[in-house]
Amino acid sequence: VRGMMYYRKALELQAFLDMAKDEDLMEGYKAIELNEDQMKGERSLWAQCQAVADMKFTYVVSCQQYGIQKRSGDPRAQNVLRLMTEYPSLRVAYIDEVEEPSKDATKKIDQKVYYSALVKAMPNSNASETGQNLDQVIYKIKLPGPAILGEGKPENQNHAIIFTRGEGLQTIDMNQDNY
Repeated sequence: VRGMMYYRKALELQAFLDMAKDEDLMEGYKAIELNEDQMKGERSLWAQCQAVADMKFTYVVSCQQYGIQKRSGDPRAQNVLRLMTEYPSLRVAYIDEVEEPSKDATKKIDQKVYYSALVKAMPNSNASETGQNLDQVIYKIKLPGPAILGEGKPENQNHAIIFTRGEGLQTIDMNQDNY
């Protein structure tokens, strides 16, 4: 994740170089990040650079077990949530398994329904202190049945590709670290 998020930083830097005035260029890229609080009335250059990067870059990670880990209180779910909080452009696609009442009146048993879900971290939330969920479902697509978890890479890529948009798409293994 860390390696791929350098693309977003590069897009922010490119936007800064394209939009900055001479005096901003002389102060440098890091100075606009620090001066953000000083610009109250107008939208700061830093916010504009971030908006451009947000329009051009989203990172979708497929973690099919995230829903199960989240429900069971697994610490790995907290690690995924920490990554989403640290990197706001990060989205996580996972398989969600929900028990719903059967529509058939003769059956009293709840049936399992499967969804392919995409979540992001909730912005500016203090929910971690109150024990609430910090992730927000963006999309949820009902699946015809249980997902068959097969080979890791192709299954994860096929699962997450429905949540991607844009002209460019790159798929990598988790161990490539942006190589």
